[in-house]
Parts: sequence; structure tokens; C-alpha cells
Amino acid sequence: MEALDFGKYNFYIWASYGLTFLILVWNVVVPFLEKKKLLKSIKRRNYLNNNGSNDTNPN
Repeated sequence: MEALDFGKYNFYIWASYGLTFLILVWNVVVPFLEKKKLLKSIKRRNYLNNNGSNDTNPN
């Protein structure tokens, strides 16, 4: 495992790798969650528009 030892720079290099990994995961997870929330909002809005009002006659 000598190839993974960076001497006195160990902390900085591994912290950079860790931070990069977290940012990459964040960039995958957050859009997925936002898409899920948006689809739920659209379904709710469509449901309310179609079923929310039983009054079809404006008079």
C-alpha cells in the first residue's frame, strides 16, 4: 500500500478525494430527489384540477 501513502500530504490528498466523491454523489442524488418532488407536485396539481371542482357549470 505504499502507492497510497502521500507522506506529509496524506490528509490533504485524501480529504480532496473524499470531498470530490461527496460532490459527485450530491450531483446525482439531489436532481433525482428534485425530479421526484416535481413529479409529485405535478400529479397533485393535475388531480386537483381534474377532481377538485365538481362544479362544471359556471352559472
